[in-house]
Amino acid sequence: MAFRRIAVASLMALMLVLGFIPRSSAAPVVPPRKGPPLSQPALFSRFARENELGAEDLAELIRWEAQQAALEALSPAALQANADWNRRPQNETTIATHPVLTGTWVIGANDYGIGVPIGTGVYNSEGVNYFPPFPLLFGKGGSGSQFLLEAPIGTGDPALAYGFTRGRVRRPVVYMASLGFSVTFCENGVFVYRSLDNGRTWTRPMVPPLAPPKGLFTVVYWDSAQNCTVFHDKEFITVDNTGGPHDGRIYVTWTRFFFANGQYKESPIMMAYSDDNGVTFSDPIEISGSNPALCRTQVSGPPGECDENQFSIPVVMPDGTLVVAFENEQFQGAADGFRNQYLVVRVNPDTFQIEGPFKVADLFDGLNDYPINQDGRQTLCNSNFRVNSAGNIAVDPRTGHLYLVWSDNRRHAGEFPFPTFVGSRADGYPCPAGKATDTDVFLSKSTDGGRTWSPPVRVNQDPVGNDRDQWFPWVAVAPDGRVDVVFYDRRDDPENKRAHTYLARSWDGGQTWTEIRVSDFASNFDDAFFGTGRFIGDYNGLAIDFRGFSFPVWTGVRPGKTDSDIFFAIVGP
Repeated sequence: MAFRRIAVASLMALMLVLGFIPRSSAAPVVPPRKGPPLSQPALFSRFARENELGAEDLAELIRWEAQQAALEALSPAALQANADWNRRPQNETTIATHPVLTGTWVIGANDYGIGVPIGTGVYNSEGVNYFPPFPLLFGKGGSGSQFLLEAPIGTGDPALAYGFTRGRVRRPVVYMASLGFSVTFCENGVFVYRSLDNGRTWTRPMVPPLAPPKGLFTVVYWDSAQNCTVFHDKEFITVDNTGGPHDGRIYVTWTRFFFANGQYKESPIMMAYSDDNGVTFSDPIEISGSNPALCRTQVSGPPGECDENQFSIPVVMPDGTLVVAFENEQFQGAADGFRNQYLVVRVNPDTFQIEGPFKVADLFDGLNDYPINQDGRQTLCNSNFRVNSAGNIAVDPRTGHLYLVWSDNRRHAGEFPFPTFVGSRADGYPCPAGKATDTDVFLSKSTDGGRTWSPPVRVNQDPVGNDRDQWFPWVAVAPDGRVDVVFYDRRDDPENKRAHTYLARSWDGGQTWTEIRVSDFASNFDDAFFGTGRFIGDYNGLAIDFRGFSFPVWTGVRPGKTDSDIFFAIVGP
């Protein structure tokens, strides 16, 4: 406790010295092209401040915590993943299940329990709550001197994947990819942690020159202390578990944000791989591909290059081919309010040649399709948190069939001319009179490795057009081919405010669905994220183990609480 008080006091002093750019309340009538948003942890970085991307005021959040009457004395709750000893939030979930042990899993999330902006926590099936050590970032001073960066260092956006180690002895291993950045300087990167004991202990990444030539467990690293033009963000991870020639290979994909003179230029999808159990990684390559018919608008770079992207999710096909799905913003640009489209690429595991991109679906998620919250981000009616259409892609290991899910507001598309703001917190953030959101979850299927996709199927089974929102879906495929999708759902609240978590299941390849409500209380997200309601994550999580048991994981806010926690359920086959 004394250590935490000292750390908070030191951080507050640092924030006073640094100063943070205040958030502008004025929104332009014609929005500038800023590209995809940074992840929430990344908003604590110097990169965010220098490029005026709405950097968070850490001092404000810490003052909020200090003003609370007392810490809550809570006994551990069933199916709550994180130990909760203060009012600091958790959000943005990921989960991986053990490949051979029953009832063994690891959950990860952004976790601000030990401080801000440090934000990576993992929790396992044995009840262990663990904060992996920060990556060792190595800075360079103006005179060329080198020094080790210490806290405040931000981490976050954890992504988990289980597999087996490469080598003579195949051991079960869980990997976690996470971003890491300096608050004071411009250094940032993507790092991998490895655990051989189901998340009880983890390796610690190191960057060059501490571990030449490329660092240890370091996927990519931007080492400039004062040049905030590049930020590596929104990373995801998968492992080749096919038993083929690349079995055990780790793939990590992420978005590389590039700004010049404070102006957004591009955000391509990058990929690197490791064949030595995560110790070292290949040189990153850009895998977004080019297609003049699909990527028609351009901020910079060659015409047709698909380089304005986010939320890349990699999966490995039964034949070892890497398939990566991502959102792209270049089909019509300003003409449709910068709506996204879902694209996929195929990457040859031997030559790393890129096939595609191929189009999955248009998304109805532009600036004119949703209201705007108090931070200037798209949201749902009756909400203050930011919302996006991103879902994920999953593969049936038996057939190679691919399933991709997302959510969008197509029933009320174009009904929110930018900027249409939600109301005040005191009123519950309502939309203007006569306007509503009705976001639904959709799924498309590919039977030819991602080259072509079926028309979207609506997953949630509440009445069509009831103006109730479903969002943040995640899909997984069971060993017998059953398809499961988890998502937030407001159907049970006549005011379209409080959300439960639902699990939908399909035994016929996604054509028909049966639903299960897996949460035991409805969340009012107005109280999430330090009591501001600004951030509940950008996605949920779902894993299915080798027995066919489902493990949905999500962010929730218990009634009477003023922060969010991580919850999960165990649903039998």
